[in-house]
Amino acid sequence: MALIRQAGSIRAERESRHGYRNVISRILAGSAHGCAGLTVRLLTIKPDGKLPRTEFDFQRVVTVLQGELLFMDGDGSTHMVGEGDVIIIRPYERHHFQNDSSSLARIIISETRGRA
Repeated sequence: MALIRQAGSIRAERESRHGYRNVISRILAGSAHGCAGLTVRLLTIKPDGKLPRTEFDFQRVVTVLQGELLFMDGDGSTHMVGEGDVIIIRPYERHHFQNDSSSLARIIISETRGRA
């Protein structure tokens, strides 16, 4: 049976942890909701916001919903990504996002834990 999470039941936005700047995070779906091995997050990156350059042992798929961001891939190359763009980040690929614009950016991050 499908689980429908009404907008009011999703935890309120909150500032992200250390190393993030001007980033608000919401977990839309995860293990607490019966999603074994999958987490889906909505991040709002304010102007001058950034996510730290990091890597994970799982795959991430990032979809840009709004705005424009600078993305640095595992080779250190930078790319401007915008609304509708999808970035597939392989396990152990160091990456980074930052918002150099004067507008909000929003991204959905889907993370798979387990075999990529």
